[in-house]
Amino acid sequence: MNHFTFVTVFALICLATAINVKVEKFGRLYHPADAVYLEKKHKEEEQDFSKIPGIPGQDYPLYHEVPHTSFDCAKVPAVPGMYANVETGCQAYHVCHDGREGHQGASFLCTNGTIFNQKEFTCDWWYNVHCEEAQNYYHLNADPEHNPYFPKKKIEEEKKFLISA
Repeated sequence: MNHFTFVTVFALICLATAINVKVEKFGRLYHPADAVYLEKKHKEEEQDFSKIPGIPGQDYPLYHEVPHTSFDCAKVPAVPGMYANVETGCQAYHVCHDGREGHQGASFLCTNGTIFNQKEFTCDWWYNVHCEEAQNYYHLNADPEHNPYFPKKKIEEEKKFLISA
């Protein structure tokens, strides 16, 4: 067993020597860490709300990202569709579709001062929208004339329809 230990140690020394030769040839592989100076984070500039009518957080919600809520695309009346999230004061809305973004669909925020107008399928000034009524307009997603995600008829199909009528 001593012979095996001797051979192993000798092989390791030879290997280390070979590595050192390569290291010397190409320079040092180990570079001591430079002193790292962490810069203080620049404080983000506060948003200027003076151009937005109303009081943020009181007249309209003020989210910076879409919050987790109980909204579920599996419980909506029509897919594909766009749905205001009433739990967020309608600042968040969801695009529910064929599952490409997962079962929840894709979620978005309206910009500050605006909330999702379920009647118009767009973000609108908070004073033009009654968020508490949004669910009463979810059915508009089933109407191809209102729903921007509803598959549209091709022009040829429309021409055939007009000719046969």
